[in-house]
Amino acid sequence: MIVFALRHADRKADGSDDLSPAGIERAELLARMLAESGIRKAYCSDAKRTQRTMAPLKNLLGAKLDVVVVTTEGAGGIDGHVQQIVDQIKALPDDAVVAVVGHTNTVGPIIKGLTGRSIDAIGENEFDKLFVVSVPKTGAGSVALTRYGVAT
Repeated sequence: MIVFALRHADRKADGSDDLSPAGIERAELLARMLAESGIRKAYCSDAKRTQRTMAPLKNLLGAKLDVVVVTTEGAGGIDGHVQQIVDQIKALPDDAVVAVVGHTNTVGPIIKGLTGRSIDAIGENEFDKLFVVSVPKTGAGSVALTRYGVAT
């Protein structure tokens, strides 16, 4: 299984829960990059910025892409959110291609839950990291860091 894991695209400088013009551009680039990957499932939080990061890909793929919104305010809070995403991804078929759009405090724990591997912390102003994660049914997975769009 292949999982593309990333933090939401660039947020507005005023701290609102939305994407900046640069973030909208980054989300559109992500859609162009992933549209032909075979992706059929995506997970994001209930924050507007994660959903808006996935929106261009959903617009391109339509009904072919199932976007699952997982709340961060349910049972277990952030830890429960992370565990729910990890469990749902692990239940997918071996040949699944998936995206996860999270936050600085969720991308790393999701990757660790899927692979057993830790990543360096994502900085508060970093929006260009795109992790390509291989998740085998047994054993540790692998994680490759790539970057997309304008460097942040």
